[in-house]
Amino acid sequence: MTEEIHISSLLVRSNPARMGAVLKTIQSMPNAEISQSDPSGKIVVLFEAETDRAIGDALARIQLLDGVASAALVFHQTCNAQDLAFEEGVPQ
Repeated sequence: MTEEIHISSLLVRSNPARMGAVLKTIQSMPNAEISQSDPSGKIVVLFEAETDRAIGDALARIQLLDGVASAALVFHQTCNAQDLAFEEGVPQ
């Protein structure tokens, strides 16, 4: 069976007064990376997972955080893990 990797990006809008707590919680999530943020409350999150369900679960968790006004999936791609490793120059 071929191993898949799901790569996604999420756009999160946070209350600026609660942004520090929101950033800290997102950073503590496995496979989540804060790509960009600004003081107005905008946050771009990159996320990798083995299943699309894990991405949906992470999105739902972020949407329910205190201080989050909205969170939306803006990109999702499924890659073959072996092909991705080859493209990145990782020896197999």
